Formats: sequence, C-alpha cells, structure tokens
Amino acid sequence: MSKDYYEILGVGKNASKEDIKRAYRKLAHQHHPDKKGGDEKKFKEINEAYQILGDDTKRSQYDQFGRTFSSQGGHGQQGWSGDFSDFAQGFEGMSFGDIFEDLFAGFGGGGQRKRARRGSDIAINLEVPFAESVFGGKRSVIIEKRSACIECGGSGVEKSSLMKKCGTCQGTGTVRETRRSIFGSFSSLAECSICKGRGEIPEKACHNCKGAGILRKQETIHIDIPAGIRDGEAIKLTGMGEAVQGGISGDLYVKIKVHPHPVFRREGHDLLMELHLPLSKMLLGGDETIETLDGKVEIKIPELSKSGDFLRLRGKGVPSGRGHSRGDLLVRLLPKLTKKLSSQAKKLLADLEKEGL
Repeated sequence: MSKDYYEILGVGKNASKEDIKRAYRKLAHQHHPDKKGGDEKKFKEINEAYQILGDDTKRSQYDQFGRTFSSQGGHGQQGWSGDFSDFAQGFEGMSFGDIFEDLFAGFGGGGQRKRARRGSDIAINLEVPFAESVFGGKRSVIIEKRSACIECGGSGVEKSSLMKKCGTCQGTGTVRETRRSIFGSFSSLAECSICKGRGEIPEKACHNCKGAGILRKQETIHIDIPAGIRDGEAIKLTGMGEAVQGGISGDLYVKIKVHPHPVFRREGHDLLMELHLPLSKMLLGGDETIETLDGKVEIKIPELSKSGDFLRLRGKGVPSGRGHSRGDLLVRLLPKLTKKLSSQAKKLLADLEKEGL
C-alpha cells in the first residue's frame, strides 16, 4: 500500500510549498535519530515525504499517480536521497551552531556541558485549618519515595568495603560511543552505565540496597507552614523529592488547601466578619464582646450605627510577611431583626416612628 506523504508531514493536499517546508523542518528537527528521543525510522519517512512533496515535478506525479518516477528505473522514491542541500533548506533561518547544538544535545563530550543527574519532583496536597493558614504552624506527613540508603549514605558501598576502578570505563566515568548521522560518523563520550559516571564501583555492594544507593521507603517529612499562606499556594522543600544515585534529589512541592472558616473571610491581609446586633444596640450604641482569631475582644458600637457600617480592629488580620506587620479585622454591623414583636415593642416602635426614626 502506498504511503500518504501528506499525512506523514501533517499537512493538507492543498498545502503550499512553504507550509510543507515548515512542517518538514519541525518534524525533522524533532525526530532526528541523533537527538535524545529521536526516531530513525520516522526521520527517514519524513525525509522521504519531503523529497516528494518538496519537489514540484515529483509532487505532481504523486498527486496524479500516487507514486513518482525517476531516471533510475521508474520506481517510486524510496528513502532519503542524501542530498544535503535539500535537508539544509529545511532549516532556513537557523544557524549551523543551532542545528549542531540541538543535534548533539545530551552527548557526553564535544564541549557540551554534562547534565547532572537529578531525581524526580514530588507534589502532595495538605489541608490546613483557617487559623493555621493565618498564624502558620508545623506539620509532619509520611510519604513513600526513593530515598538514600541509610546504611551506606547513598554510596552503594558496604561499610567494611572500599571502592575500585570501574572496569568498563577504566575509571573515567565515560565511555566512547560512535553514532552515524547524515553528517557522517561522530564519536562522543557518554556516561558509563555501570558506574553512573563516578568512575568507581563498590568492591562489595551494600547489603541493604544491593549497591543501588537508594531504596523506596516511607519517610516522615516535617513541614513549616508560613504565616499568611493562601489557599492554593505551594511550599517548596528543596531536595526532599525522589533520590537518584550519583546525583541530586528532586524537590517536594506541598500544595496548601485552606479550610473555609464559618465566621471569618480573608481579603488580602485583612479579615472580614459580620456582627449581627439588636436594633436597639445599633441605635443606642454600647459595648460588645466578639470572638476573634486572637481571642475575645471588647469593641464599642457607635451610636446610630447604620446597617453595613464597618468597625476596624487594627493588627487583628493576616501577617503580611514583612516583619510582624498584620492586616486588620473589619467588622460589618448588621441589625438582628426579631420574627415576632410584643405589644410593648410595637408601642416603642410607634413612638420611634413619630420621632422620624
């Protein structure tokens, strides 16, 4: 069955020559076999498709007959012709330095910087009460992850044993690899898979981790919750993620979920609450005791307070993170209306009405 070159390049049959060249450049750059994660078979297929669709004559033959004809016997175009000029055209606008840098990214030598081995990051969720999000606190959680072996400290060596030179890389930590590419054969240095780049291996492997240096186990993690943290924010614990032998551990991210409070609501660094008072207290004023996150506080209700008025209690809000500064507590005054009036209450309200209140 003939190949669908348009489908291979991910373009429609009415695609312009520029669209085809752009699609080829992207896919060839992505699937080149000398790049990490590259696919040689896919790369050859992409080049084959471009050789046909990138040439007006061959494309016309392909559109008409489903194949192309050449002076080499009338067979359809197979593979990549090796014409470097066509390949280079696919990377117009890019410098050769960019091409080579991406082409050989991850090679151990040739001036490329060797990437340090790093363990995976871990993310967990942690629910905290509203008051704890305001004042901060300490939590401990148990998670299962890859951690350094406590017996050998992550070295993989038995305590009574020593390290010896790796026989595979002869102590260099790297091995030479030769790869073929469209540019020819290239030799490079890659990390030794036996010693993981250290150049040494244990004479006797650790009995606990079997020389791996790491084990999957449960570990207790202590978390300091900063004062004033918001719902949805995350705490980063550097080096508390997955461990990896011969490298650095990943990080642990703790995403905070703050439980809503039945009384208080947060607005920036301020706290808001509603205080329902008898109508008489709203009109006559007086003292009132309220419960705050800091404990009981006595406040003064102004005379003739209106529904929706706010009282501000300074320094009773959320820490701002700058020293010991805190926001304010805003108390919204609302009248508490009764569902039933006595005859005496009705008479008093009638008298108030006469007064224009």
